[in-house]
Amino acid sequence: MDKLVFERRRTEEQMAVAGVLDKTTDTPLTPAGEDDHSGPASPMCQARPDKDEQEEEEMEQQEEEDEERGWHGQPQPTTAGMDTGHDANATTDISKRPGDGPQRPIRKNYPSRLIGNQQRSFNATWFDIYSWLEYSVEMDTTFCFACRHFLGGGGHRFHSEPAFSNGYKNWKHATAALKKHNASAAHKFAMEAWAEFKLATTDGSRLGNMIDAGHSKIVKENREYMRAVVMSLRYTACQSIAQRGHREDAESENKGNFVELLNVIGEFDQTVAKKLKDNPRNAKYTHKDIQNEIFEIMADMVRNEISEETREAEHFALMVDESKDIRKNEQISIVVRYLKGDNLREEFLHFAHADGLDADSLLRSIQQTLSQCNIDKNMCVGQCYDGAAVMSGSKSGVQQKFKKDVPQALYIHCHAHRLNLVLVDVVRNVEAAAEFFETIQMLYNFFSNSVAHDLFIKKQREIESVTQPVELKSLSDTRWACQYAALVAIRKSLPAIRATLLDIMSQPNARRKTEARAVNGLVDEQFVLRLTLFEELFRVTKFMSDQLQSPTLELSSTIDLSESVIATLSDKRAEESWIDIRDRAADLCTKAGVSQDGTCEKRRTQPPRILQEFVVEAPVERTPVTTSDAQRTHLYYPVIDRLVGEMRRRFSTEAGGVLTGVSALSPKHASFLDKKCLQPMAQFYGVTEENLTAELHQIQRLLERKKAQGHVVDDTLEFLALMRPYRDAFVDLYRLICISLTLPVTSASCKHSFSCLRRIKNYLRNSSGDTRNSNLALLSINKQRTKTLDVQRIIDIFASNHKNRRIVLI
Repeated sequence: MDKLVFERRRTEEQMAVAGVLDKTTDTPLTPAGEDDHSGPASPMCQARPDKDEQEEEEMEQQEEEDEERGWHGQPQPTTAGMDTGHDANATTDISKRPGDGPQRPIRKNYPSRLIGNQQRSFNATWFDIYSWLEYSVEMDTTFCFACRHFLGGGGHRFHSEPAFSNGYKNWKHATAALKKHNASAAHKFAMEAWAEFKLATTDGSRLGNMIDAGHSKIVKENREYMRAVVMSLRYTACQSIAQRGHREDAESENKGNFVELLNVIGEFDQTVAKKLKDNPRNAKYTHKDIQNEIFEIMADMVRNEISEETREAEHFALMVDESKDIRKNEQISIVVRYLKGDNLREEFLHFAHADGLDADSLLRSIQQTLSQCNIDKNMCVGQCYDGAAVMSGSKSGVQQKFKKDVPQALYIHCHAHRLNLVLVDVVRNVEAAAEFFETIQMLYNFFSNSVAHDLFIKKQREIESVTQPVELKSLSDTRWACQYAALVAIRKSLPAIRATLLDIMSQPNARRKTEARAVNGLVDEQFVLRLTLFEELFRVTKFMSDQLQSPTLELSSTIDLSESVIATLSDKRAEESWIDIRDRAADLCTKAGVSQDGTCEKRRTQPPRILQEFVVEAPVERTPVTTSDAQRTHLYYPVIDRLVGEMRRRFSTEAGGVLTGVSALSPKHASFLDKKCLQPMAQFYGVTEENLTAELHQIQRLLERKKAQGHVVDDTLEFLALMRPYRDAFVDLYRLICISLTLPVTSASCKHSFSCLRRIKNYLRNSSGDTRNSNLALLSINKQRTKTLDVQRIIDIFASNHKNRRIVLI
């Protein structure tokens, strides 16, 4: 078939849909006011009847009047109607590209406004009637997807309607306006263009190219080249390595990982090598802007998967934390937790740049991220942050402001932060402990010196014959369980520490010799005893800290874990435990060459002169903690008592509250299915007492039958799996089980995302933008999802955005 004939038929079909071609005679019509310069009319080109011309003139006149009014048949817009000043492209929660498709969020309730005397809102049933309709939650406005994307390119006689291109929200007249727009000629033309676009993206080529073998060959080669580009970028993103080099021109010896990887692929793929060599510079698609666009496409695909899984779960929990990047910019990490089948998932969504550190700014960033990811905030059942006042404040904190919009979003203080606060409190408020950990930090600072550090490593290899020397650890109030890591490092390397100090004390450098003598004086028998004591106690809390960082940990298990740690610490407050610690300290002193002669008796100090004329019964000086009994009385027991007291205070705040129901849904807990414990949780999440009582009675009978059949339920996840076939019979109880599993335990996943951010944005890559960094972090954290992305789908979306401007891809 001749290509011109094909194009002519395609044009005639478009004209027929647009209403400018008589379907009965296939006769093109000349619009009113235009001259016909095509020459004598042929039999195939007859004029339309006068009646039809008159109708068309009336229709065009009416359209011109509507365009002048800017409203197409509706009254001039007011604050309750359409706002033509809105920029649809600035809206973040509607489609950005033709390949995105209409954004149609399904919600239980949409924002309502007072229009006239009545509250009116968007109606979700319009989605079922009009396939082209999309809705912006941010603007509370509806748009025509087809007219926005397919009616602005020119080459036709139609004009887009501002009411549906820039947004329409006059819900009072919406039914009539939608119906009229659906029947307009301009809209039908846009719908035809949309249908052709979908056909082109589905088939991988435009209809006109199916008869052009040469064009198909070019498309195939270009897509093969783009496949190499996409896969190279995906590889660098998954590996968290830099893409760009300092210079990427032909003379550069290192053009960056991305370009160099493409060159390596070109050595094995002639098509890639040819495109890299022959394509113009603006058609190689290696520029940073192209990289950013491809990263964004891949990140959007991953976020869409997470969003879909969240909607299927019906509930999710929100976890947020904040940290500074290498450029000291505040970055907010946003993570969601939800159930997928029988598995708990915690998925990173986005790094949002904090415009401010006040509660309103942080809340705005959180809500915008959820909206951009098409996640309905009303499905949130829990929120987990650290204990900072701006986040956890009960009056004006983020959690309270978010709870005003989503009342069922229960706030849970991160359990890992709670445990860290327990340890920091003990270290700071027990005087002997505070002095000991200051000595630990002094040791770290001294051995950070290059001379002392090199000699320290050498001594370890000589004394211990180790292949991997131990490095001393610095203390921090924000790093979880760092105290235990510092203690273990000193205990393992104590002989090398003593040997290094003695060696430096014999060197001629006076300043270094004096510092070494001072530090060596602190490493005595008393220091070793305290080292052994705190390592023993902090080992118990270290186990709990490791367990809390698991993304699959349930809140019910956390409550049991804290009770177990409290019991273990309480058991250590016994004479047998103290004797064991003292014996192990003596063995370590012998191994490290620390003298065990004891500390010399201090001279008795006189009371202050101002008190010499008074009878002083209370001690006026601190009792020295030197003897073994004094260490036990004034250090060992107070530290244990402080640990146990802080653990009970910080981990028992939910007692008698909503979260007692979480324990009551755990089969291992003593309060399993206890109505009294479940009632607060059921009431908070909208379950009536009558329904709860009926379902508890039935589920206990069901569990008895399952137990008689040999089915034993060990944890909440197994309980959920047992309940799933009966979810329609136990609607409320099944929902409470899902919520109990979804409720967050810690914000550790946010901390993990910050570790990824430090790898991506380091001092050599500190100029990359926030959007690029967020997308790279998402792809790197979700490696498994990223590696399974459909490369051809990525190329299709990229091609639809560029419309074959440089190289033909469809």
